[in-house]
Amino acid sequence: MGLFSKKKSSENTTMHLRGYPADPNTNKCLLMAAEKDIGLNSELLDIESGACDDPEYRRLSPFGKAPCLKEDGCVVSGIQAILAYMDVRGQGSSLNPKKAAILGEQNYWVDVAQRFIDPNVTVLVTGKDNASTSMGEVNGQIAKEEIGRVMDTLDAVLADGRHFIVGEYSFADIHWTASVHLCVMAGHQDLMDNRTGLKGWYDRVRSHTSKVSKKQTYSNLASLEEIREKRLKSVA
Repeated sequence: MGLFSKKKSSENTTMHLRGYPADPNTNKCLLMAAEKDIGLNSELLDIESGACDDPEYRRLSPFGKAPCLKEDGCVVSGIQAILAYMDVRGQGSSLNPKKAAILGEQNYWVDVAQRFIDPNVTVLVTGKDNASTSMGEVNGQIAKEEIGRVMDTLDAVLADGRHFIVGEYSFADIHWTASVHLCVMAGHQDLMDNRTGLKGWYDRVRSHTSKVSKKQTYSNLASLEEIREKRLKSVA
């Protein structure tokens, strides 16, 4: 069954996720599931141990992209595809802004998070200096400095009184919340100490509730204990 095949009603949807608690993209899936009131049964995919290259996983995700989502006979891998799928399959209205200018701004901040924040967050969370990322070898201090420079730009945007990154809660907030959360879990809360716009936004996303379930979504992210023990939670 393909990604765009006609499927049953989204009510009481349950999906199966293979991911890793220290992975920003896996945490984005946990947030989206909570936001769209999707039941998510999770299974550990130990990315650090090379599980993405396992032949069994490659049958699901031919290019080894992670995380990977399955619903009935439909398999979706890679964060962009998964979040788009969950946004449509879940309950409530789409998180994509309806106005073109705001949609463009949302996608800009999503791209910034994926290109400049996520690879560096991975370095901080794994605790491995000279970790290999898409940008080459990066040590922890360089990674933190790069995150700080990018955060400065977003901090200035959020300082103008916006409640969320583009005004309304959107895909941009999903991407940034997961990454900033992992920075905090890695002991780098100080990245927000002098960035009042970003700090205010972080306080708001931590208390954000889904319009569908009326429940807080932030509590579904991986805890420090789960990251250390490589335990991946499910979303009820």
